[in-house]
Amino acid sequence: MTPKMNLFLSFIGIFCILTAGCLAPQAIPQTSPTPPPTTQSTPLPTTELPTPSPVNTPSIQFTRDEVYELFIDIAFGCDNTWVTMFSPSSENHLFISLEGEVNSSDIDFATRFAEEFNRIAPIEVFSEEPLNSRGSPIIFYPENSLNSLEKRFVTCQETDPVTGEPLSIIYKTVTELPNGDEETRTKIYLNANLAGVERNHYLQKAMLYYLGFPGQTYNYPESVFYYDSRSTVDFTQLDIEAMKTLYHPGIYPGMSVQEVRWLLFND
Repeated sequence: MTPKMNLFLSFIGIFCILTAGCLAPQAIPQTSPTPPPTTQSTPLPTTELPTPSPVNTPSIQFTRDEVYELFIDIAFGCDNTWVTMFSPSSENHLFISLEGEVNSSDIDFATRFAEEFNRIAPIEVFSEEPLNSRGSPIIFYPENSLNSLEKRFVTCQETDPVTGEPLSIIYKTVTELPNGDEETRTKIYLNANLAGVERNHYLQKAMLYYLGFPGQTYNYPESVFYYDSRSTVDFTQLDIEAMKTLYHPGIYPGMSVQEVRWLLFND
């Protein structure tokens, strides 16, 4: 073999060795994966949320018979043995005439009462202007004037249990007409010394009288109609339902207690 051939073969051998080293797969060093950093969690104290109280829906705490019994109590009073009611219509409204020692608070209270009663009654009883000089009279008189009224026309009165002074008086004058008939005119007198919520109570009581509720109850101390109340002006739900009964389609002026009882409890 010639020297040139030997040199060529040596070159080829060296080239193959170098090439094999470059093409051989390189081992990837095995490194264990770095675990994620751990954080120590301390459990937070848990506070149990309060259970919301159930919503109390208003429930009726009285029966139909209780409503009717209260109605009978308040529809008949010391001077009434039959139903006396104002029968409103689109052209006939009840008006109140405030007279005597009247103040602005009396006017405001009477106006608010009329608005409230219109919301209670199934039909409009008062007009938008419930006060009129030709309406049913409620007269605030000083005590000495109340004592000077003719006793024969006093059909019902309420007095202060301590002082004995009159608080309210139902006064019915009887006039003989030229044709021989008699005309009865009702006035309600209130003690002008009444003040505050007590004054409002008796003013409201007078208006309720003209509406057809001259009576009282001995069974419901929270009622506006409770016999021993001198300051209550807010109607209970039982009061409202009893007053609505006046507009029962079978009730009419002049009915007796027995007729009303038969109608309601056999309905």
